[in-house]
Amino acid sequence: AKYLDTLKTRLTERELKEEPHAMLSNGGTATFERAKEVPITMIESGPVGGVIGAAALGEIIDEENIITFDIGGTTAKTSLINKGNVRITTEYKLEQNPRFAGYPVKMPVVDIIEIGAGGGSIAWIDDVGVLKVGPKSAGADPGPACYGLGGKEPTLTDANLIAARIDPASFLGGEFKVSLDLAKEAMAPIAEHFNIDIEEAALGVIKTANNNMLNALKLISVRRGYDPRDFTMVGMGGNGAVHGPFLASELKVDKLIIPNMPSTFSAWGMLMTDLRQDFIQTQIMPVVGCDLDRVNAIYEEMEQEALAIYTKQGISPEDVVFARSADLRYIGQEHTVKTAVTGGKIKEEDLPVIRQAFDRNHHQAYTFSLEDAAAEFANFNLTAFGKVNKPDIKTVCPSGTPEAAYKGERIIDFDEQGRQKSKVYDRMKLGSGNRIQGPAAVEEPKSVTILYPGQELLVDDYGNLIIYTGV
Repeated sequence: AKYLDTLKTRLTERELKEEPHAMLSNGGTATFERAKEVPITMIESGPVGGVIGAAALGEIIDEENIITFDIGGTTAKTSLINKGNVRITTEYKLEQNPRFAGYPVKMPVVDIIEIGAGGGSIAWIDDVGVLKVGPKSAGADPGPACYGLGGKEPTLTDANLIAARIDPASFLGGEFKVSLDLAKEAMAPIAEHFNIDIEEAALGVIKTANNNMLNALKLISVRRGYDPRDFTMVGMGGNGAVHGPFLASELKVDKLIIPNMPSTFSAWGMLMTDLRQDFIQTQIMPVVGCDLDRVNAIYEEMEQEALAIYTKQGISPEDVVFARSADLRYIGQEHTVKTAVTGGKIKEEDLPVIRQAFDRNHHQAYTFSLEDAAAEFANFNLTAFGKVNKPDIKTVCPSGTPEAAYKGERIIDFDEQGRQKSKVYDRMKLGSGNRIQGPAAVEEPKSVTILYPGQELLVDDYGNLIIYTGV
């Protein structure tokens, strides 16, 4: 509350005339006053902005099935968008890791898998001599060894620098100088331990981090009952464009999108959100033979509560959209499966439809369903969206060839595909319609896209980099 109050005061001092809103973990926004009432609803709300941004981008460019992958300095996060719908869960675990089950957050949260693998993740040798990357991170201070700010341990950024996937001269647009010598010095103990050269050690660090990231991507897709080949990947964060092309190829995803300014894409996603309120009422009753009057009354009460909240915020009822769902389970189970419920008054003939949808969802999530077993409602859920204006998306000028963006060449190490001479381009000078063949690097002030041999890049009408992995 204190932080939001201070922020609002400073925004007012800067003559902000609009009502400020806070991003919520359910993928919506709320006024500062509403957010302060239930602060737990802001958990993980930053990376959620990237997921919402990917869904909004998908709507613009006609991509409804998306796997998001956000690689920053400390963590890598992934989520899944199916048929344009962002997956929401009430089973989110805070600070979950292989040794700790995490703290359960029984609130609607965008379903995100998070691992400790980012640019600042430290490479280290465990007690049995195995190379590990993360979850410990060098952070921004002192940061990777190559920053020259006192960091001595090797990080993923140091490894990417040694492999020439990052160019020292263009790092952060050339505004921040990094040292290849310091990166190699930090990587030396890893190389000595395995009796290999420093370049090979750097590739080992990259490969280990990629394996960790690939496992996270499989958790959000394959383990959820989805085939990654049916999805397009959106890479974001400062390192999403560095690792995304390899990960998409390994996951057999044929198309990867690197949006404009990927390092700040989550912030853009926040601008594409609507107001959102989630309501839950717990009421356990069997699906067959349930009290329909009570069920309809529950939804009506929640809808009226939502309308009252939005009316106070100046949102007219015509701009409020409701989405109903219920948490169902087979009688005797503890876990539930969220299932969509039709709007309007629920009738007796709607119950078999809800039950069949639950069976399908349960089979997808857990690979089995029990059609002959009795099922029950556990929770009734309502999501209320308050529609707000969003910024227009500008197109970029077309360009015949990418030659105006050509910067030169450098040798990049592609691990199993070897060290290859690669063309380097300035993303800010590319135009729509430009095509680039890998191997190549496309640099921008806060990131770099690494295009592997055999991959092709196309700049679309909005300036997004569309990478065809060739799988």
